[in-house]
Amino acid sequence: MTDKQSDAKPNRDSKGLFLPGPASAGPGRPQGSRNAIPMTVKDGLLEAYHQLGGVAWLVRLGQEEPKAFAGLLARLLPPAAPEEASELVIHVIGGFADTDLATPPDGEGAAD
Repeated sequence: MTDKQSDAKPNRDSKGLFLPGPASAGPGRPQGSRNAIPMTVKDGLLEAYHQLGGVAWLVRLGQEEPKAFAGLLARLLPPAAPEEASELVIHVIGGFADTDLATPPDGEGAAD
């Protein structure tokens, strides 16, 4: 038998889904809470930004180190659309009610 094969199967229901764990397990991290380390790093970067001069520092960075500034700017821009897309695709999320389609705008073509 390999390491992945064993006779002991995890606790699963008839569909193969894991069953709830023991009642002694804690509640875990609250939904929507942030990781402590990234928050600390973000706070440190924000403080360094203010100590370096804020917007004035970014302007100097753009003048003196355009490659570094362009790298920061590139991270803020949304990704470009793929070049092979030759047609514009519009995804309709909602629609009209049948009554909206049956009635022409401004009563044009309405029967008298």
